[in-house]
Order: sequence, then structure tokens, then C-alpha cells
Amino acid sequence: MNCSACEARLAAYLDGELSPSEVRAVEMHLNTCATCRVLTNDLRAVEIKLQGLRGIEPRPDFSIAVMAAISALPVPKPARLRVRWFAGYVAAAWALLIALYFARVIDWHHALAAVATEFGKVAVAGSTLVGVGLRLHLTTFVAAAVGIELIVLVLGALALRRFYPQLRGWLAGAPA
Repeated sequence: MNCSACEARLAAYLDGELSPSEVRAVEMHLNTCATCRVLTNDLRAVEIKLQGLRGIEPRPDFSIAVMAAISALPVPKPARLRVRWFAGYVAAAWALLIALYFARVIDWHHALAAVATEFGKVAVAGSTLVGVGLRLHLTTFVAAAVGIELIVLVLGALALRRFYPQLRGWLAGAPA
């Protein structure tokens, strides 16, 4: 037996929880290894000191005093969702996309694929948010998640409706 195997079994050895064959193996190692023998003696000394300690009992009204102190604390206000911030973020993102389109930085072929991908991500994110909110019984969270997803989908549909005639002409091969 090596030192690490012996150290792993020392607590069980001192508590008398090892099988007879394991006890023999640990004792053979302790006879040959001074380091493990010192560690065993230190653990025995700690155990003896711990047995000599007396328990500390809390005063009889401890639980009542703690509960009274807790009830005296101010009730925290529930966290408010910053819906305006989210709506501003979504509006800014769409404004940036539209500006990039008019600056001819975005190619419709790639943009259409990206929009389809983003709508898929929005759907997956929305269902995940709703699922988490429902599992945690967070109705405000669920309502905010559904609201955000609906805003994104409506804005996307409006943008697609606005640019659909140009997109249809581009897909048909008409010059831009």
C-alpha cells in the first residue's frame, strides 16, 4: 500500500470501519512509514480533543428571536423588468439593419438567409424563456418574454412586408 491509499483509509481505520484485510494492509503500511504514522497519531489526538468538548446549546428563545428579527426586516421590492430598454434595443437593432440595407452593405441573398435564421432563433429563445418562466412560476417573466418575442416578430413582419416587392423582383432576376 502506498501513502495516498493509506491516507484515504485513515479515517475509516480510526473509526473501525475497515475490513480485516484492509486493517492489516493499513497497519503494515503504518509499521513501515513514519509520515503516515505521525499523521495517524495527529488524527487520534484531534479526535481525543474533540471528544472532550462539550456541546453548546442555544438559549431557549433563539428560534423565536431569529424569526422576529427576520420579520422586522423590510420586505424587498420585486425586481422590475426594464421593458423600455428591451424595446429600445430591438428598435435600434432594426434601425441599424435598415440603414445597412439602404447603404448597400447588406446583400439581400445573405440577409434573407440571416433573417430566416434569426426568426428560428427567436422562436427557440421564446419557447425556452416561456418554459423556464412557467417552470419557475414567474408569470411576469413569461409575459415579458412573450411580449418581446411578439414585438420582434411584428417588426420583422412589417419590415418584410415593406421590402417584399423589391425582394420578389430581385428573386425573379430584375435589376436592383
